[in-house]
Amino acid sequence: MQQKWNQNFDGEPMTDIPQKFLNAGCDVYMVMQLRHDEKILDERFASMRELHRRGKTPDPEHYEVTYYADLPAMWQDVPDNEVLEELFQMFNISRPQDFEGHSLSVSDVIAIKRNGEVSVHYVDSIGFKELPGFLDTKPERPSVLMNLKEKCDAPECNPGGCKKERSGHEL
Repeated sequence: MQQKWNQNFDGEPMTDIPQKFLNAGCDVYMVMQLRHDEKILDERFASMRELHRRGKTPDPEHYEVTYYADLPAMWQDVPDNEVLEELFQMFNISRPQDFEGHSLSVSDVIAIKRNGEVSVHYVDSIGFKELPGFLDTKPERPSVLMNLKEKCDAPECNPGGCKKERSGHEL
């Protein structure tokens, strides 16, 4: 049985492919397409202009990875815009056998990692629009309890110090 792009060597599904893409030590690319979800149906096949008209921008949370692979070595010195065109042609004319998404179209996203540099591109009605920061991981939000603890321990909130310290013995 041939290994599929989204399976580990043992045939199990890969998890967190975007992180694998970001951590890759070689040149790779990733195709992302909108999830099948009623709430984002109006984003499917929408040009960037149409999204902006609706007050929206492409949201990484709305996408799923539909393909991930090494970038062919023959494209090593090819400019990104030409690589994007080649990938567009490939995913429309001679799609990889293990690709299960739809033909590449408007609203899809292609991410490329070359020489350690990541660029993400929105397939627009004409050409591609770069999406800086699209794959940036969101900073961890400190928990509410940690925020409360920091506020309670701050001198301005607790000028008398800890009750334990004031009483001289444990509570």
